[in-house]
Amino acid sequence: MAGIFCACVATLISTLWVVLFLVVPAHAVHDFKGFLSATLSIFFFALVPACPFGFVCGVISRLYLLVRSAHIATTVRLISECGIIGVLFSLCFSLFLRLLGWGPVEWTNLKGILFIVSVGCPLSILYAILYRRDLLRRSSASPAPSN
Repeated sequence: MAGIFCACVATLISTLWVVLFLVVPAHAVHDFKGFLSATLSIFFFALVPACPFGFVCGVISRLYLLVRSAHIATTVRLISECGIIGVLFSLCFSLFLRLLGWGPVEWTNLKGILFIVSVGCPLSILYAILYRRDLLRRSSASPAPSN
C-alpha cells in the first residue's frame, strides 16, 4: 500500500509544483481549458519517472518504518524520521534517472535537486501523518526489551 500511495502522490505533487511554479507564472495558459490541457500533459510527463521511483521508495520506506516502529514512540519522532527519509531518497532520484537513461541533464543541477527534494520530503511527511496511527500502534504493541 505504501508503494502505491507514494507513486500516486509523488506524481500529483510533481504536477502541482510544475503547474504552480512554471506554467502559471509564465502566463502560458489564458483560459481554463488551456490550464486543464497543460496540467494533464504535465501529469503524464511526471507519471513516467515519478511513479516507479515513488513506488520503490514507498516500499523501502515502509520496510524501514516496520523495523524502526518499535523505537518510535511519538508522532513528532515519526514525522521527523519520515522527513529525513524523504530528503535522502529524493537525493537518489537523479541517480535513478541516470541509471535508467531518463530525464534531462538539468535535473541534476541545484534547481532540479531542490525541486526533487520539494516533492519527496512533503510526500514522506504526508505519509507519516496519514498512517501515524498504524505505525505508532505497532510500536506500542511490540514487547519491551528485557534486561
